[in-house]
Amino acid sequence: MSEQARRTRPEAVSPMLAALRTGTRDHHLALERDLELPGRIRTRADLAGVLAALLAAWAPLERDLAAADWSGLRLDPRLGAATELLRADLAALDTAPPVAAGRPDAGVRFDTPARAVGGRYVLLGSALGGSVIAPVVERRLGLAEGEATGFFRRTGRAPGRDWRDFRVALTACDWSPAELADAAEAARETFTFVGRTAAPLLGAGRGLTARPTASAAPGGGPRREATPVAKPRRSATTTGGTG
Repeated sequence: MSEQARRTRPEAVSPMLAALRTGTRDHHLALERDLELPGRIRTRADLAGVLAALLAAWAPLERDLAAADWSGLRLDPRLGAATELLRADLAALDTAPPVAAGRPDAGVRFDTPARAVGGRYVLLGSALGGSVIAPVVERRLGLAEGEATGFFRRTGRAPGRDWRDFRVALTACDWSPAELADAAEAARETFTFVGRTAAPLLGAGRGLTARPTASAAPGGGPRREATPVAKPRRSATTTGGTG
């Protein structure tokens, strides 16, 4: 085979990634509908609400994943960690983190390498949706690139490299059918946890404590409270695996 043919040949998908993609498709779409991003973000208060709701889900998930056993996969236990980016974005909007972000666990078991892989798949994949959401939000709110959108952009991180390392590690392992099923189950539970944690906060506007501030919204007026917006016809999810 010629060198050019080798370069253009599609890369083989590992059985684990294939199992995760097919096993989570419905849950991915359901979460996309629940979060309604970026359509629900029309004001800075809306953005703060979304970030706070995501932090309430992200913090316990990343904490539990970091405590999982990754030694057999040779992956950084904190691969792709983005909780601190959410906190920094909230600080940029003068908004305190939600109390729910301090919950002790995510209620998803990451007690085997396969189940940990399922959870990490969901969080790493979210960077793809975030890269689509960020510029839309920045244009809509008059924000500079990366201003309160560090989480969506994964500012200072290398999501492409993280995904590549993750994919290579999965391909190097021989997974049993039971492990493939366990990984997909954990990924579905992770999607469900994000929706169960974030969606109620977004729907009811709970979990936010705005810090007193004299700063104004773009245009010179006072910052507005979050207001209901119509559901968009299409959304770009911030959470979900990619290929």
